[in-house]
Amino acid sequence: MPQIVAVATVVPEHRLSQPEVRALAEAHFGPANSRYLSVFDNALVDERHFAVPPEWFARGAGPGAANDAYLVAAKALASEVAADCLAKAGVEPSTIDGVIYVSSSGIAAPSIDTYVAETLGLPRTVSRVPLFGLGCAGGAAGLALAARLTEGRPTSRWLLIALELNSITFQRTDVSLQNLVSTAIFADGAAAVLIAGDAAGLYGPLEVLRSTTLRSPGTAGVMGWDFDDGGFRVRVSGTVPDVVRDLVPEVMEAFADLAGPDDLASLLLHPGGAKILARVEELIPDARPRLTASYATLAKFGNMSSATVLFVLDQALRADHPSPGALSLLAAFGPGFTAEASLLRWRAQSTG
Repeated sequence: MPQIVAVATVVPEHRLSQPEVRALAEAHFGPANSRYLSVFDNALVDERHFAVPPEWFARGAGPGAANDAYLVAAKALASEVAADCLAKAGVEPSTIDGVIYVSSSGIAAPSIDTYVAETLGLPRTVSRVPLFGLGCAGGAAGLALAARLTEGRPTSRWLLIALELNSITFQRTDVSLQNLVSTAIFADGAAAVLIAGDAAGLYGPLEVLRSTTLRSPGTAGVMGWDFDDGGFRVRVSGTVPDVVRDLVPEVMEAFADLAGPDDLASLLLHPGGAKILARVEELIPDARPRLTASYATLAKFGNMSSATVLFVLDQALRADHPSPGALSLLAAFGPGFTAEASLLRWRAQSTG
């Protein structure tokens, strides 16, 4: 059975409170859009971290300079979070079999995992699997992929890295409502997870019982990136919460033979925004107390796209663990429009 051995998270240095970001947005978007600024107050976000300083948003940058900034920050943050994860697991870099690198906020060829391998001293034979375009679903998709890969080779150890620098994609000339709403919730961060097969000689607090992917037909246009002369331009439809509402019952049905909603000790869901979590609460009775890690992550870090659900996982691991055998659902939603979900089972904590 694939197991989650360790999780690590890092955020960049520039921390801004939500009122500080709101003030920047008010100065930038101007009086004509002031009536929309209430989205900052209703986002359930207290603070966020960014890879660039506040003056970046006023100055702006073309797509080339923005991507250069992504490369510099991504190399450093990815290497840091990967090293932290391996240190927490007590695992030598030379024993890693593969790296999955997930990111949709910048472009790199070779992908950032190459630099992680060089910096940490991963084997020259390490497999590299970069994933782009999955957006907010990327962290959950990467976890499921790593689990499947270890099932095929139970002795293997896979390092998953999900990293997003959404701040660098900000377009100062885009005064659309969807850009303003995105400015109210999106942030930067990186997470790493070590996933190992059951014959890899490691012990983790969680097992991955099953994973599923569900795409909602006819919804490819509701979320994603458009790319123009200014770089990445965010595309988020107001229908996203309703699409999530339609997908959640199907996600639950995919695990129905193993667990029903009442059997889940916690719901480790990507907090894409307050409305996303509200839709889940409408569908699953008594969901709110089981969404504690999701709400805490949203408040402290905002929406870091693919990395966010792994921050939620980290929050759950830092809290008191449920009893051995308890089940948790990890799920995220992103472009496609797609749900990525895994059913996890808690294990007894290692005594060393």
